[in-house]
Amino acid sequence: MKYAIFSDIHSNYEALIVCLKKMQELKVDAHAFCGDLVGYGPNPEECTRELMKLENLTSVMGNHDVALFNKDFSRWFSEYASKAMVFTAKNITAKSKKFISKFLKEYQGAHFAMVHGSFNDPYRDYLLTPEQFIMNLPKWQGNICFVGHSHVPFIMSYREGHIPQIDVFYGRDVSIKLMPGVRYMINPGSIGQPRDTNPRASFGIFDTEKYTFRLLRLPYDIKAVQTKIEAAKLPQILSDRLPKGV
Repeated sequence: MKYAIFSDIHSNYEALIVCLKKMQELKVDAHAFCGDLVGYGPNPEECTRELMKLENLTSVMGNHDVALFNKDFSRWFSEYASKAMVFTAKNITAKSKKFISKFLKEYQGAHFAMVHGSFNDPYRDYLLTPEQFIMNLPKWQGNICFVGHSHVPFIMSYREGHIPQIDVFYGRDVSIKLMPGVRYMINPGSIGQPRDTNPRASFGIFDTEKYTFRLLRLPYDIKAVQTKIEAAKLPQILSDRLPKGV
């Protein structure tokens, strides 16, 4: 089975459309979304509608998705992230909010597990270190776990009795043959707001039969998104950071 693994869309419609088209071309069987559909960007409603169309979609909730329903959660946000959430709440329908409200806190499936941040704290914990990897190991089953939140694509691998290894992809496309008996935590990067100094949208393909993970980076119309951000009077930083990939 071939899964599209993606995360952190953040209301970036132009980036999402490019990635969904590629997923279709690659003939994926199912879609797995690691959270943060909304926040930051100018098109929360349009992005949500696109996810509604997907067949065989499993989604977990990100911190910005949670903030859509719990305003107090925004106290953990930067000022510009909080302003973007106010915009999001005003520009999304009740139907779309209901769809997002059904996202899972975490997912434990036959082929992989999935959580936005970490199992210790799904919405605030950025999983970045070997120590965090070890702390999370008992909390998910199987050998593969997908995470999001940091907007940086990476793979952590662990074989019992060894120190976890970390490989950050830093803007490159890559295909990895996964090894039996090794446990992996994989971040597919961000579709809507990459932060690895590469502005191209990022997502992955997990093939359960070949037991491989492929990371893809795709260009999209950043200027179109910037124009929308500025027209919506969202904070300038949300426009400025897109072409820098930070």
